[in-house]
Amino acid sequence: MVDKEVVTPEQQLHQLATKLHQGQLSAQEQSLLAELLDNEPGEVLMSVTRQQLHVGPLPPPDLLNQYDDATRQTILSMASKEQAHAHDMQQKSLQGAIAKDRRGQVIGGVIAVAGLVAAAAIAPYSTVAAAIIGSLDLFGMVALFVAPRILEKRSQS
Repeated sequence: MVDKEVVTPEQQLHQLATKLHQGQLSAQEQSLLAELLDNEPGEVLMSVTRQQLHVGPLPPPDLLNQYDDATRQTILSMASKEQAHAHDMQQKSLQGAIAKDRRGQVIGGVIAVAGLVAAAAIAPYSTVAAAIIGSLDLFGMVALFVAPRILEKRSQS
């Protein structure tokens, strides 16, 4: 005689739920799961969660339409001012970056010209010193103007 293992409805429900999570539930097992859930309503706890996410200065249209006209106008005005402020800050940031680059180029150019003038002034007395100053000056100009663009291309790729 062979002993058959008795499976309780709770165990069946657990097994079917496991298969459901794994995506291996057959049509017959789906029917059995529905029957078990109908027969055991007090023992099964189900939870439904709805999550809604909204990003931006304006509320979703459904929520915005729930406000009166004056409040809607106030909200739209605030959003418009916030957007104008954000654009203004981006513009100032861009202008500041451009001004900083220009200042650096002017200062670098002045230093480069000063180095070449110093090399020319020293050349009659010491050609070796003038050559060293001139080559360092030229190397500095290349490093100032060319190297940042090379590094920028490398970082983009």
